Amino acid sequence: MRQVAVSLWQTSSRELVARLTASEQRLRPAYAEHLDLLAELDSRGSAYELGYSNTAALLVHTQNITRAEANQRLAHASALHDAKTPTGAVVSASLPLTAQGLTTGEIGVGQVEVIRKFVGSLAHLKPDKVALAEELMVERATEDDPNALARYGERWVRDIVDPDGKPPHDDEPQRPERELRRHVLRDGRMEFKGRLDAEAAALFEALLAPFEKREPGDARGYAERGGDAFADVLQQAANCPDLPTHNGFKTEIAFTISMDELARSVDGRVLPGTRLTAGEARRLACDAHVLPVVMGGESKPLDIAVPAYVVPAHIRRGLVLRDRGCAFPSCDRPASVCHSHHVTPWLQGGPTVLGNLVLLCGQHHRLLHRSDWSVDLVDGIAWFTPPDFVDPEQKPRRNHNHLPHSLYAA
Repeated sequence: MRQVAVSLWQTSSRELVARLTASEQRLRPAYAEHLDLLAELDSRGSAYELGYSNTAALLVHTQNITRAEANQRLAHASALHDAKTPTGAVVSASLPLTAQGLTTGEIGVGQVEVIRKFVGSLAHLKPDKVALAEELMVERATEDDPNALARYGERWVRDIVDPDGKPPHDDEPQRPERELRRHVLRDGRMEFKGRLDAEAAALFEALLAPFEKREPGDARGYAERGGDAFADVLQQAANCPDLPTHNGFKTEIAFTISMDELARSVDGRVLPGTRLTAGEARRLACDAHVLPVVMGGESKPLDIAVPAYVVPAHIRRGLVLRDRGCAFPSCDRPASVCHSHHVTPWLQGGPTVLGNLVLLCGQHHRLLHRSDWSVDLVDGIAWFTPPDFVDPEQKPRRNHNHLPHSLYAA
């Protein structure tokens, strides 16, 4: 390092600039190669295979970058690379000239982002106009910095390819002030959309706000945080003692499973009814009002257990006193939105005792069940071991935000 410093000290300013430019031109093809790898990773769905909800979350954990940077890299990879549809058809890259310019080192990451955003704003135009816009922007990108390139696009290119601007939209017809449309998918998930009046919207925002706040190190995007917050609000509503009943009973989850399936509990096996893998069933059974139904060979119920909360209230109180909140490393979600996770799964005979339980928020509860993360309790403290692709040395980590007490580790 000292020899390099001496060498630079002896270098003229002009030569330093020349070497800096050469270094920049080497960085650009390296970023193009990075996007090649990222596009392949994303197209395979590798993030879900490794237990993450999306590729951006995987990047945050493995590359130690912000969620915003992860999303930007994914957007670049998507725009600069061909993609395959579920049917196997190939969809050409939307910015092929930009990809070529980055690979040859003629344009940089900042110019790529400007071109992506500008061309993306022209989606209402015919393909030949969009292609012309990209060509003009790439030609100029070899001369301009990103800010100058953005001004060039707005002042000149837009007037050339889109002189009339976007077509106007008709006003939406009058709608009810409150409405909710929902559709249950075949795998049990739900899609919905709706609208609320101002009063209900304000209440909805007030309920979500404490749960969807982004904390340092949070790998979730805006939509994912909102979805998790909504689930947390539902969880708290379900725990309300004044929750209305349905046909005289509060809502329950019924698991229908054969004795063999219950014993094997293979993660990839799909259970009948609303489609759940055994792994998902174990996660739900960690902390839910469940009704186990054991089925015989002719799909007839052999036994229906008495419904009960898997984690009794007195044990839950001790768990809250010990963990204080989500025990996953760096998470600071409060105990009020956390699930009680069985270290040894309840469906595999794990006891419902404090020494086999740990508090986890919904996000990290799902991650633990879906990925190769593991957890062990040592003297009442939860230690989490990451997968080797997160940390090749797989050093156990703990949460330092909640000050857990080993007094309650029994």
